[in-house]
Amino acid sequence: MNIIFVTIAYPQNSLDSNLYTDLMEGFRGNGHQVYVVCSAEKRFGHESQITNSNGIEILRVKTGNVTSNPNYFTKGIALLRLQSQFITAIKKNFSEISFDLIIYSTPPIQYNRIIKYLKAKSKSATTYLLLKDIFPQNALDMGLLSKWNPIYWHFRNQEKITYKLSDRIGCMSQANVSYVLNNNSFISPSKVEVCANTLKDHGKINKSDHLEIRSKIRKNLSVLDDELLLIYGGNLGIAQGLDFFLEIIDNYKNAKNIRFLIVGDGTWYSKIEKFISDRLAKNVLLKKRVPANAFKELLIASDIGLIFLNPKFTIPNFPSRLTSYLEVGLPVIACTDKISDIGDIIVSEGCGFKILSGNIREFKDTIHYALNSPEMIKTKSVNSRNLFEKSFTINQSYQIIMNRWYPSQIDR
Repeated sequence: MNIIFVTIAYPQNSLDSNLYTDLMEGFRGNGHQVYVVCSAEKRFGHESQITNSNGIEILRVKTGNVTSNPNYFTKGIALLRLQSQFITAIKKNFSEISFDLIIYSTPPIQYNRIIKYLKAKSKSATTYLLLKDIFPQNALDMGLLSKWNPIYWHFRNQEKITYKLSDRIGCMSQANVSYVLNNNSFISPSKVEVCANTLKDHGKINKSDHLEIRSKIRKNLSVLDDELLLIYGGNLGIAQGLDFFLEIIDNYKNAKNIRFLIVGDGTWYSKIEKFISDRLAKNVLLKKRVPANAFKELLIASDIGLIFLNPKFTIPNFPSRLTSYLEVGLPVIACTDKISDIGDIIVSEGCGFKILSGNIREFKDTIHYALNSPEMIKTKSVNSRNLFEKSFTINQSYQIIMNRWYPSQIDR
């Protein structure tokens, strides 16, 4: 089969693998020809080009700055131009190829013209939307848009068109499935399913290697063996509701047996950096985003993974960072809103704890329990790895996507 994946960001370096690179390599590993179309943003100085990575043809299209752009006007212009730029590049480079399966992910929601073009070009192709972001409702929740703003209604219309164009919609969790169906009555329930954030399963880490890596990294970080190291990795922005994290840091800044490690980028990075300095929180380590393999080593060196969500959300977000935590067997503390089901899944599978964002007393009780229950940490660690193997590996998402139309292609 010929499969095309349309996305904004696709890592250039194999060391920066993510859920999308892993999924595409999963398709390629099952004998399919895979093509990727993604953005080569102006800010990186890249030109349009085709490269081959592990047998996958990657078409990088020169565009404006569509991610990490603080100027909403120029970002909006870049997004409006993106569809034409992608279509032109596909016509130039993939004109002779007929695709069987078209996969695309949100954000952004503006893929309609591209998908229409690809469906018309390959008349028998089926389409699969990986719904990772429910926009523009998330922008309403964060106060970035208003229903009085015509831009909101433009994006809402784009969202509806995308759903209608999609033969199948894969959501991150059951709460996402329910939200999409409850708020879009035109969508048939048979069209929507859970297709979680997944990663390649590299196998369990050898215990002796685990201890060696853990000891080395903790020594480099000046973290003692008896200190509880809590790691937060990912975006640092408004969606994460990091005010609560700053409150936690302030409460534990004088703790002798607790360390925090923050790894990521985003609009809040400088604010967090200043807060740590102003509060003299010497037990907090702040690092810019690192390559995937280096991040995995930091996870191995840690004791608990942290997840934060803004309590204002009315949509059930499901941060992809959970998958990375589960892969290395990290127990998880999820500080979330009332809507997301990520905390419910963690608790039901015995992987960690669910805390309502802002409840500092419950967070303190949880940390006290963790400090005094090392066996509990070990048990939840095992449960985390078991959950990863059961529900969050590439093999699961591959079979979910393929089974609908191409069951004969699975395990050929």
